Amino acid sequence: MARPSALTARELEVLAELAEGRTNPEIAERLCVARRTVATHVEHILVKLGVPNRVAAAARAVAWGLEPAP
Repeated sequence: MARPSALTARELEVLAELAEGRTNPEIAERLCVARRTVATHVEHILVKLGVPNRVAAAARAVAWGLEPAP
């Protein structure tokens, strides 16, 4: 299993938001970035974690105890 250290700080932020069930537009708004930037981060997260989809990535985040910033 990949460890969180394989992800950048921003990817960890996106992953934590994703684990809360937020959509790309919601994540983009919360992190003040473009929707396409979020989509790119999600693509990189899936590859780095070796998971097939957002649900699997979110499950990994929950297992690691990641939580989004307030």
